Amino acid sequence: MITVGGENLIDLVQISEGKGLPEFRALPGGSQFNCASALGRLGTRPHYITPISTDSMGKLLADALLESGVVVASDRIAAPSSLAVVTLSDGQPSYQFYRDGTAERLVESEQLKALVPTRTKVFQIGSLSLCNGDDADVWAGLFTDLAQQGIACTLDPNVRAGFVTDPAAYRQRIERMMAVAAMVKLSDEDLGWLYPDADAEDMVMRLAAGSQARLFVLTKGSAGATLITPSCRIEVEAAPVTKLQDTVGAGDTFMAALIYQFLHAPDFASEATVRDVGRFAAKAAAINCERVGCNPPTLDEIQI
Repeated sequence: MITVGGENLIDLVQISEGKGLPEFRALPGGSQFNCASALGRLGTRPHYITPISTDSMGKLLADALLESGVVVASDRIAAPSSLAVVTLSDGQPSYQFYRDGTAERLVESEQLKALVPTRTKVFQIGSLSLCNGDDADVWAGLFTDLAQQGIACTLDPNVRAGFVTDPAAYRQRIERMMAVAAMVKLSDEDLGWLYPDADAEDMVMRLAAGSQARLFVLTKGSAGATLITPSCRIEVEAAPVTKLQDTVGAGDTFMAALIYQFLHAPDFASEATVRDVGRFAAKAAAINCERVGCNPPTLDEIQI
């Protein structure tokens, strides 16, 4: 049983980069929404506990989760859906977010605890939901509480710098969560923002050593990923992308694939196992990059 918390929103994704006015396509999204969808397509039937709006965009979000095999355990709230405008430059996305007073931010600690199924083995959170505001503290508190109960809590900070209003408080929040997490994924961009003056390779080893995580992962885009366990450090190459569409949701898909493998090999007993975990996640992310927006693969598509 996997429970996922965190933001849901509508991505207005730019689909043309030529001259004239850009064209946009409305797609359901949000980092943790994407992760839940990717886990659903892998056949894990995750529970998603973040509130979803009752507006028309909220219906689109809820329907998309259901179509991906996700259990929508969250409440529907009469507040607007959040919005992200995703512009592209050479296939690379940049984001503007509109989330003030929206449904997915209206969370309370006791409400969320009641939505977490008793059979939960993994709880996943990250990204916008941890950036600022009362909701960030609620999610961080839930993460810590569940970790103390013995649930494997997994973290993907997926830093959205433009939405962080207090960098010091945000960094402290992420560090507290990393310390008790069972698995952590950081991108090189996350690491560079969190610790701009540190050597990336040295810092990720220090963070892994200071964490309870059984697996600590640094993703490096086309340069692949570093996977660290208490007993080994493995470098995995990026999987080939036949025809790049964009990288929207690639990191979320990578994280979902890690969680899927975490359930099947929670002790990461050998270097071969760790390498296979990394290759599986890299292939899942590469398939997503061959599609417009976040469109994660099924298990069969990865295993072909």
